[in-house]
Amino acid sequence: MVMPALAHVIFVHGLFSEVGTWKTFTQLLSKDEELKGRISVRCFGYNSPKIRLRPDRRIADIDDIADRLGTHLRTQCGDGAPIVLVSHSQGGLVVQRFLARKLWRSRGAELTRIKHIVMYACPNNGSKFFLYLRKSLFFWNNVQERGLRPLSSRPVLEAQETVLKRVVGAKAATDTECPIPISAFGGETDNVVPPMTATTPWSGDVIEGDHLSIIKPADHGAESYGVLKAVLREVIAAHAAPNPPGTQAAYPVESPGEAEGAFSIALPHTDGRLHGEARRQIVADIVSSSSGVHVLVGPGGSGKSRVALEIANEAVSRGRRVWWVRVNELSRCMREVAGDLGIPDSQADKAWRSDRSGRSGRSQTDLVWRFLNASTEPWLLVFDNADELQRIRPSGGEIKDGTGWLRPPKCAGGLIVVTSQVRSEDTWGEWSRVRRVPLLDDTDGASLLIERAGPGAGSTEQARLLSHELGGLPLALRTAAKYVHTVRESGVFLGAGDIKDFETYRKAWVRLSASPAGTPTDAGDEALGLKGIVDKVYGISLNLLERRGLHQAAPLLKAFACLNIAEIPYRRLIEGPAIARSALWTEFGVAQRRAVIMGLRDLGLIEVDQLREGFLTLHPVVHTILRGDQDVRHRSADYYALDVRMLLDAVRNHDPDYPDAWAVWADLIPHTIEVTRSVLRPDGPTDDRSVLTSALELARLTARYLLIAGHLAPANTLLLPIIDSCEFFGFHRDDREILGLRHEMGRVALESGELEAAEEELRAVMDSRRRILTARNPDTLASGHKLARAILEQDRAPEAVEILRSVVEDEKWVRGEEHADTMVVRHTLARALLAQDNLAEAEMRLREILTIRLREWAPGTPETLHVRESLARTLLEQEKVEEALAMIDTGLLNAQQPLDSHPVMRLRYVRAQALLMRGQVEEATKALTALLTDQQRVLGDAHREARLTRDLLNRMDEDL
Repeated sequence: MVMPALAHVIFVHGLFSEVGTWKTFTQLLSKDEELKGRISVRCFGYNSPKIRLRPDRRIADIDDIADRLGTHLRTQCGDGAPIVLVSHSQGGLVVQRFLARKLWRSRGAELTRIKHIVMYACPNNGSKFFLYLRKSLFFWNNVQERGLRPLSSRPVLEAQETVLKRVVGAKAATDTECPIPISAFGGETDNVVPPMTATTPWSGDVIEGDHLSIIKPADHGAESYGVLKAVLREVIAAHAAPNPPGTQAAYPVESPGEAEGAFSIALPHTDGRLHGEARRQIVADIVSSSSGVHVLVGPGGSGKSRVALEIANEAVSRGRRVWWVRVNELSRCMREVAGDLGIPDSQADKAWRSDRSGRSGRSQTDLVWRFLNASTEPWLLVFDNADELQRIRPSGGEIKDGTGWLRPPKCAGGLIVVTSQVRSEDTWGEWSRVRRVPLLDDTDGASLLIERAGPGAGSTEQARLLSHELGGLPLALRTAAKYVHTVRESGVFLGAGDIKDFETYRKAWVRLSASPAGTPTDAGDEALGLKGIVDKVYGISLNLLERRGLHQAAPLLKAFACLNIAEIPYRRLIEGPAIARSALWTEFGVAQRRAVIMGLRDLGLIEVDQLREGFLTLHPVVHTILRGDQDVRHRSADYYALDVRMLLDAVRNHDPDYPDAWAVWADLIPHTIEVTRSVLRPDGPTDDRSVLTSALELARLTARYLLIAGHLAPANTLLLPIIDSCEFFGFHRDDREILGLRHEMGRVALESGELEAAEEELRAVMDSRRRILTARNPDTLASGHKLARAILEQDRAPEAVEILRSVVEDEKWVRGEEHADTMVVRHTLARALLAQDNLAEAEMRLREILTIRLREWAPGTPETLHVRESLARTLLEQEKVEEALAMIDTGLLNAQQPLDSHPVMRLRYVRAQALLMRGQVEEATKALTALLTDQQRVLGDAHREARLTRDLLNRMDEDL
C-alpha cells in the first residue's frame, strides 16, 4: 500500500518567470533521503509575460492569479495532507492576496490545511530596482509589474494589512481568520528586493544569495535550502498520523518511552568526565554519606543528571547496589526495582494490578519500601528528572509527608539521590538535603569545551570567553562543542556563517543574542545547534507551571526576555497598572503575580537577588532563546506594549531631573534603552499608535536622564536613529512627539560643546513648536531657553539676554515666578548678565535664585550646583575669592554625583580658578590636571570645557 504524502510543498514563482525557476529546489528535495516519501512537490504556474502579444487576450492581474492558486490547491492537493506554500518575489504577493481574498469572503476554514508559508525575496513594499528604467520600457503598463511599484499598489497593501491582522495575529481558526506561520527571507546581496523589504513586516531573516540565486541553492547545505527543510521537518513532525494496520510508516515514529529505554533501571552511559570542582565536591559529599536523601536542583541543562550519574558510578565502585529510575516512567521502573529486590511476582503483580484497577490492595510504594528498608546491602536509588511532583508524592499528600515513592530510608545503608528543577526546600521536607548544582565557571567551562571539541578548536582563552557568553550552562557548552567538532571533522558548512572554532561560534552567539526580541532567530538557533536546548532549558518547566494553573508564567518570562540582560527590577514593573491591562492574559491579580514569580524562581527559570529585594536575572541562554521564541515573534506587538507600559509606570513619578529619582533610573536605564530602541525602528514590532507614542515618551525621559547623568554619547546613540527613521513608523519630524526628541538632541549637542549644531537644531524646534503649539506653550519656551544658552555659549551675550528676558516673562505668566523651569531660565539670564559684565545685577539675581532653590529643592540637585558655580564665578570676577571658595566647597559637599559628573566637574574648574587667585599654584595645577583627565574621558578632548582647562594649564606653564 502506498502511503499518502505527509505534506504538500507548493512552489509559486515570481514576475516574468515560470515553473522552471524552481528546478534546482525540486531536484534537491527529490534527492533528500530524509524527506523521501514524506512530501509531494508541485509547482503552481501562471502566465507572466512582459507584453501582451494578442489583442484578444489580457494579462491576468494579481486577483486572478490568487484565485487560480486556490483552485490549484483544491484540485491537486485533495487528500487532506498539510500544505506548505513556497514563493519567490511576486509569488509572495500572490500568496498574500490569496489568503486575504479567502478571509474577505469568510472562507477562512479553507486555509486550515496550510501549515506554513515561506517567502523568498518578496517585495512587500515594492521593488525600486531599475524603477526609472521600467517606466521607460514597453512593459510599464503590465498589470503584474504595477504591483511591484513601491507603495503604489492598493491590492498589495490591503492584502498585507489583512494577513498581518487575520493570519499572523490570528488567535483561532474561524471564517474570518486563520493562524498560519509566515517566514520571509531576503538575499544578502539582493539589490532588486533589498533584505529589509523582503523581511518586513514578517518573521524572517537575511540569508546568502541575490534575487535569483536565493532560490537556486547549490546543495543541501545552502542556507536557502536549510530554512525550507527546517519548516518541512516541523510540519511533518506536527502532523504525522498513526499508520493504518498493515502499513509501513513513511518515516519512523518513536514513543517517548521507546526512545528513552523507559523500562531499564541500569545506569546510563557516562560521556566524558565531570567538570567543576564544586560539582565534584557534591559527589564526594554524597558518596561518603552512609544514608539519607539528597536532592540535586537546578534549571534544565545545568547538569543535575550528570552529577547524579557520577555519584551512581562511584557508588557502584564502592559496592552499592544502584537503581536508576526515570520519573516519567516511574511505576514501570519501580516494578523492575521490585523484581531486582526479590519481591515475589505474585505480590508485585497484585500490588500493581490493584492500583491500576482502583480496587483495594497492597500499595506499590509500601511494598517496595518494606523490602528496601529490610535490605542488608547498601544501596542507592536515583530518581532522575523529578519535575512533575505528583508522580512521586503520595495520593492526596505532599512529598514531605514521606509516604510516597520518595521517603527517608530507615536502613543504615539506604541512599537516595533526586534530580529536579524544583528548588523549594519546603517541598522536599526536613529529611531531605537540597543541593543546588552550580553552573560552570569560565575555566571549568573552557575545560569542557576543549575536551568535547577536540584539538585545534581554539585557545583556552577563547574557550573561556565562549563559556562566559553561554553562562556556564553545561548543556549549551556541550552543544557548542559538538557543533565546532562536527564542522572541523567534516568540513561541511552548516549555515550559521563561517563558524569553525570557539571564537567564530562566540561571535555568532553574540550576534544572535544582540538581535531585538521578536526578530527571527530560528535559523540562527538551528545553525548554532541550539534548537534542542529550548525544551530542556525552559519548555518543560513552563509546561509544569501551566499545569499548576499559572498560565501567565510563560508570557511574563518572555516579556522579561524582551528587556535587557541586565538585572530586572521586577517589583517596580509588575506592581503598576500596565500588567493588568495586557492582551497577553485575561487577568493577573496581585496574588497571581506573587505565585508566578515564586513558581519561576522555584524552577530555576529566574534567579531572584537575595541581596536586593525586588530584583531578578535571567540566564543568558534562556534570555536569548526566549527572545526568538515563536510566540514572541508572532505577538511581539503585545509583548512590547506590555514592556513599554510597565517601564512608563515605573518612572511615572520619578522625574529624571531630580536626584531622588536617580536610583530608580539607574536600575531601569538598560531596559528603557533596550525597549525604546527595539520598538522605535523601521521594522519595529508594532504599528499601534498608542504604543509608539508611549515609547517615544519613554525615549524622551530616558534621554533626559542620560543627559543629567552626563552620558552624552549614549543619549546621542539612542536619539539619532529614532529621529532619522521616525517616518518609517508613522511620525513626522515636526510631530510634537518627535520635536520632544529633537529638543533633547539639541541639548546633547549643547552639552557636548557642538554649539553651532545645537543652535541650528534648537532654533528649528522652537520655530516648529511656535507654529504647532503656540509661542507661550511650555515646550516652546523650553526650546527658546536652550537656544539662548547655545547663543550665550558662543559669546553672543546681548542676543541671548534679549531672548532670555522674553522667555522669563513668558515663563512667569505661564508657570509662575518660582516654578522649577522658570528658575532655570532666570539662572541662565543671570549668567548672560555676568557675561556682559553686569556683575551687580547678576549677583543679586543669583543670590535670590539660590535662596529659593535651597528653600524648595534638595541642595544636591544639578541645577542648584550649577547656580552655586555661576554665583562663585560672579564673586571671582569681583575678587571675592574666599566667599567664592566657600560657595564651591559647600556645593561639592552637597553633590550627590561622582567627581566626573558634568555639574561637579564645572565646580572643580571654578575652584581651581579660585585657588590660582589665592596664589596656590601647585594645588591648582594638580586639580586642573586631574580635572582635564576626567573631562577628556567623559566629554572628549575636543569639548569646549576640556579646551578651557587645557588652555589654562598651558598659560600657567608659560607664566612659570
